[in-house]
Amino acid sequence: MPIIEDILSKNNVTTGNENSIRWKFNDVILEYAKKNFNNESMYFVQDSKKTYWENNKEHYNNDFYSVLKVENNQIEKIEINKNDMPKNIGVNDVFRIKEEKYIIDDFATEELQKEIKNMAEEIINKQNEKLDSYRKEGHLYMVSEELGNNCFLYDLTEAPGFEFEEVDIPKDLLDKVAEGSVLKYTNGTYKYYSSDGFERLDKINTSK
Repeated sequence: MPIIEDILSKNNVTTGNENSIRWKFNDVILEYAKKNFNNESMYFVQDSKKTYWENNKEHYNNDFYSVLKVENNQIEKIEINKNDMPKNIGVNDVFRIKEEKYIIDDFATEELQKEIKNMAEEIINKQNEKLDSYRKEGHLYMVSEELGNNCFLYDLTEAPGFEFEEVDIPKDLLDKVAEGSVLKYTNGTYKYYSSDGFERLDKINTSK
Protein backbone atom coordinates (compact mmCIF):
# COMPACT_ATOMS: atom_id res chain seq x y z
CA MET A 1 0.00 0.00 0.00
CA PRO A 2 1.31 3.52 -0.74
CA ILE A 3 2.84 4.88 2.45
CA ILE A 4 0.53 7.91 2.72
CA GLU A 5 -2.58 5.76 2.25
CA ASP A 6 -1.27 3.34 4.87
CA ILE A 7 -0.71 6.15 7.39
CA LEU A 8 -4.16 7.65 6.77
CA SER A 9 -5.87 4.26 7.04
CA LYS A 10 -4.40 3.77 10.52
CA ASN A 11 -5.12 7.24 11.90
CA ASN A 12 -8.21 9.43 12.20
CA VAL A 13 -7.39 12.83 10.77
CA THR A 14 -9.28 15.99 9.93
CA THR A 15 -9.79 17.01 6.32
CA GLY A 16 -7.29 19.83 6.70
CA ASN A 17 -4.64 17.60 8.21
CA GLU A 18 -5.14 14.92 5.57
CA ASN A 19 -4.46 17.59 2.94
CA SER A 20 -1.42 18.82 4.89
CA ILE A 21 0.05 15.31 5.02
CA ARG A 22 -0.46 14.86 1.28
CA TRP A 23 1.04 18.27 0.46
CA LYS A 24 4.03 17.88 2.78
CA PHE A 25 4.73 14.44 1.37
CA ASN A 26 6.12 16.09 -1.75
CA ASP A 27 8.16 18.52 0.36
CA VAL A 28 9.77 15.61 2.25
CA ILE A 29 10.57 13.83 -1.03
CA LEU A 30 12.16 16.96 -2.52
CA GLU A 31 14.16 17.80 0.59
CA TYR A 32 15.51 14.26 0.94
CA ALA A 33 16.61 14.12 -2.69
CA LYS A 34 18.25 17.54 -2.39
CA LYS A 35 20.27 16.49 0.65
CA ASN A 36 21.24 13.00 -0.43
CA PHE A 37 21.24 12.68 -4.22
CA ASN A 38 23.08 15.83 -5.32
CA ASN A 39 22.79 16.01 -9.11
CA GLU A 40 21.65 12.41 -9.48
CA SER A 41 18.00 11.60 -10.16
CA MET A 42 16.05 9.87 -7.40
CA TYR A 43 13.09 7.61 -8.07
CA PHE A 44 10.36 6.72 -5.58
CA VAL A 45 7.69 4.10 -6.32
CA GLN A 46 4.50 5.84 -5.24
CA ASP A 47 1.86 3.29 -6.25
CA SER A 48 1.46 -0.16 -7.77
CA LYS A 49 -0.84 1.14 -10.49
CA LYS A 50 -1.12 3.92 -13.02
CA THR A 51 -4.09 6.23 -12.45
CA TYR A 52 -5.63 8.22 -15.29
CA TRP A 53 -8.88 9.96 -16.22
CA GLU A 54 -10.98 9.10 -19.25
CA ASN A 55 -14.52 10.24 -20.04
CA ASN A 56 -14.64 12.01 -16.67
CA LYS A 57 -13.96 8.74 -14.84
CA GLU A 58 -10.91 7.59 -12.90
CA HIS A 59 -9.28 4.46 -14.32
CA TYR A 60 -6.39 2.24 -13.25
CA ASN A 61 -3.79 0.28 -15.15
CA ASN A 62 -2.14 -2.38 -13.01
CA ASP A 63 0.58 -3.08 -15.57
CA PHE A 64 2.49 0.04 -14.55
CA TYR A 65 4.06 1.48 -11.41
CA SER A 66 3.45 5.15 -10.67
CA VAL A 67 6.89 6.57 -9.94
CA LEU A 68 8.05 9.97 -8.73
CA LYS A 69 11.20 11.11 -10.49
CA VAL A 70 13.02 13.83 -8.55
CA GLU A 71 15.52 15.86 -10.53
CA ASN A 72 16.71 19.50 -10.30
CA ASN A 73 14.50 20.05 -7.25
CA GLN A 74 11.37 19.13 -9.19
CA ILE A 75 9.05 16.13 -9.07
CA GLU A 76 7.82 14.50 -12.24
CA LYS A 77 5.27 11.68 -12.10
CA ILE A 78 6.12 8.93 -14.56
CA GLU A 79 4.94 5.38 -15.25
CA ILE A 80 7.21 2.35 -15.61
CA ASN A 81 6.02 -0.99 -16.93
CA LYS A 82 6.25 -3.65 -14.22
CA ASN A 83 7.83 -6.07 -16.71
CA ASP A 84 10.81 -3.71 -16.94
CA MET A 85 11.30 -3.47 -13.17
CA PRO A 86 13.26 -5.94 -11.05
CA LYS A 87 11.10 -8.04 -8.71
CA ASN A 88 12.92 -6.69 -5.63
CA ILE A 89 11.64 -3.15 -6.20
CA GLY A 90 8.10 -2.35 -5.05
CA VAL A 91 5.83 0.34 -3.67
CA ASN A 92 7.51 2.88 -1.34
CA ASP A 93 11.01 1.92 -2.51
CA VAL A 94 13.72 4.32 -3.64
CA PHE A 95 15.83 3.38 -6.64
CA ARG A 96 18.38 4.80 -9.06
CA ILE A 97 18.90 4.20 -12.74
CA LYS A 98 22.46 3.35 -13.75
CA GLU A 99 23.43 2.14 -17.20
CA GLU A 100 19.72 1.64 -17.93
CA LYS A 101 19.38 -0.67 -14.92
CA TYR A 102 17.03 -0.11 -11.97
CA ILE A 103 18.95 -0.39 -8.70
CA ILE A 104 17.15 -0.30 -5.35
CA ASP A 105 18.66 1.89 -2.62
CA ASP A 106 17.73 0.10 0.60
CA PHE A 107 19.31 2.71 2.86
CA ALA A 108 17.52 5.63 1.16
CA THR A 109 14.27 3.66 1.17
CA GLU A 110 14.44 3.13 4.93
CA GLU A 111 15.48 6.71 5.66
CA LEU A 112 12.90 8.34 3.40
CA GLN A 113 10.04 6.19 4.67
CA LYS A 114 11.04 7.14 8.23
CA GLU A 115 11.04 10.86 7.37
CA ILE A 116 7.60 10.60 5.75
CA LYS A 117 6.22 8.82 8.81
CA ASN A 118 7.79 11.39 11.15
CA MET A 119 6.23 14.23 9.17
CA ALA A 120 2.78 12.67 9.37
CA GLU A 121 3.20 11.76 13.04
CA GLU A 122 4.05 15.36 13.93
CA ILE A 123 0.89 16.65 12.19
CA ILE A 124 -1.30 13.98 13.79
CA ASN A 125 0.13 14.56 17.29
CA LYS A 126 -0.52 18.32 17.06
CA GLN A 127 -4.05 17.60 15.84
CA ASN A 128 -4.76 15.24 18.72
CA GLU A 129 -3.42 17.67 21.31
CA LYS A 130 -5.71 20.38 19.95
CA LEU A 131 -8.73 18.08 19.84
CA ASP A 132 -8.10 16.99 23.43
CA SER A 133 -8.33 20.63 24.48
CA TYR A 134 -11.73 20.94 22.75
CA ARG A 135 -13.24 17.85 24.38
CA LYS A 136 -14.57 18.92 27.76
CA GLU A 137 -16.30 16.71 30.29
CA GLY A 138 -20.03 17.33 30.47
CA HIS A 139 -20.15 19.74 27.52
CA LEU A 140 -22.90 19.52 24.90
CA TYR A 141 -21.89 19.61 21.23
CA MET A 142 -24.17 20.08 18.24
CA VAL A 143 -23.42 18.28 14.98
CA SER A 144 -23.23 21.17 12.52
CA GLU A 145 -22.02 19.13 9.53
CA GLU A 146 -21.40 15.48 8.72
CA LEU A 147 -18.24 14.66 6.80
CA GLY A 148 -17.75 10.94 6.21
CA ASN A 149 -16.60 9.43 9.48
CA ASN A 150 -15.97 12.90 10.89
CA CYS A 151 -18.38 15.54 12.17
CA PHE A 152 -18.08 19.25 12.67
CA LEU A 153 -19.18 19.98 16.23
CA TYR A 154 -20.30 23.25 17.78
CA ASP A 155 -19.75 23.61 21.51
CA LEU A 156 -23.13 24.61 22.97
CA THR A 157 -21.79 24.83 26.52
CA GLU A 158 -18.82 27.11 25.93
CA ALA A 159 -19.53 30.83 25.77
CA PRO A 160 -18.90 31.95 23.11
CA GLY A 161 -19.15 28.59 21.39
CA PHE A 162 -16.79 27.42 18.69
CA GLU A 163 -16.77 24.81 15.94
CA PHE A 164 -14.20 22.11 15.18
CA GLU A 165 -13.87 18.93 13.16
CA GLU A 166 -14.02 15.85 15.38
CA VAL A 167 -12.36 12.65 14.14
CA ASP A 168 -13.26 10.36 17.02
CA ILE A 169 -17.01 9.84 16.89
CA PRO A 170 -17.96 6.32 18.09
CA LYS A 171 -18.98 4.14 15.14
CA ASP A 172 -22.34 3.26 16.68
CA LEU A 173 -23.17 6.98 16.78
CA LEU A 174 -22.31 7.72 13.16
CA ASP A 175 -25.45 6.00 11.87
CA LYS A 176 -27.67 7.80 14.40
CA VAL A 177 -26.48 11.37 14.27
CA ALA A 178 -27.55 14.02 11.77
CA GLU A 179 -27.04 17.75 11.50
CA GLY A 180 -28.65 19.26 14.58
CA SER A 181 -28.03 16.23 16.81
CA VAL A 182 -26.64 17.03 20.26
CA LEU A 183 -23.88 14.90 21.75
CA LYS A 184 -22.61 14.95 25.31
CA TYR A 185 -18.96 14.36 26.08
CA THR A 186 -18.64 12.20 29.16
CA ASN A 187 -16.06 9.73 30.48
CA GLY A 188 -13.81 10.26 27.47
CA THR A 189 -16.36 9.69 24.71
CA TYR A 190 -19.41 11.15 22.98
CA LYS A 191 -22.93 9.93 23.69
CA TYR A 192 -26.22 10.84 22.01
CA TYR A 193 -28.12 13.48 23.99
CA SER A 194 -30.94 15.01 21.91
CA SER A 195 -32.02 16.18 18.44
CA ASP A 196 -32.76 19.83 19.24
CA GLY A 197 -29.35 21.33 18.52
CA PHE A 198 -30.53 24.09 16.21
CA GLU A 199 -33.19 25.17 18.73
CA ARG A 200 -30.57 25.30 21.46
CA LEU A 201 -28.27 27.31 19.20
CA ASP A 202 -31.05 29.77 18.37
CA LYS A 203 -31.66 30.36 22.08
CA ILE A 204 -27.95 30.94 22.65
CA ASN A 205 -27.76 33.41 19.77
CA THR A 206 -30.89 35.35 20.81
CA SER A 207 -29.69 35.65 24.39
CA LYS A 208 -26.46 37.37 23.39
